[in-house]
Amino acid sequence: MVSLDMFNKKFSVFFIIEKLDELNLDYVKKTGAILILRNIGNYKKDKLRKFYKSCTKRNISLFISNNVKTLFFLNSDNFYISAHNKRPFKHLKKIKPNINIIGSAHNVSEIREKIDQGCEFIVLSRIFETSKKKGHLGPLKFNLLTRKFSNKFIALGGINEKKSKLLKNLNIFGCVIQSDKKKAGKYLPAFLKNNF
Repeated sequence: MVSLDMFNKKFSVFFIIEKLDELNLDYVKKTGAILILRNIGNYKKDKLRKFYKSCTKRNISLFISNNVKTLFFLNSDNFYISAHNKRPFKHLKKIKPNINIIGSAHNVSEIREKIDQGCEFIVLSRIFETSKKKGHLGPLKFNLLTRKFSNKFIALGGINEKKSKLLKNLNIFGCVIQSDKKKAGKYLPAFLKNNF
């Protein structure tokens, strides 16, 4: 089990992955990123265990998405709740007092829902415009929205090298890089060192 010093850091970077072999783990370690694994149901238990052990060996934190059975199977303390998942999870804090729960939201009602589910940290999306989906918050609206809550926020959506420079103006604890994660190792370390 990897201890999450990330919550004591000034700024953390997360990579969302859909496949176990999507990124080289040595690369992830070098960037200092934290992984969020989605599509858990696509993998057999032995493959998940092997991947989890590989992450732990490299001191990479891995968040298990939406699947409580897998969370307990791997004995993980890192849980991610997607925006579409409406089930209650506050009880996990009683069972696993050290659990870190991150939830994803797009608006005020979803933010409140994630707080009710026990999320201390909320991934708020979409901060910047993306080619895949219409609509985004933009820095001003993002900051106005996050100031209404005491939770820590993590920005997601359209973050790349050019837009990463705007992150320092946001009321955030970290960012999630999804489509640009394979390039992020080239600019992230210097950017974080100079801005956070």
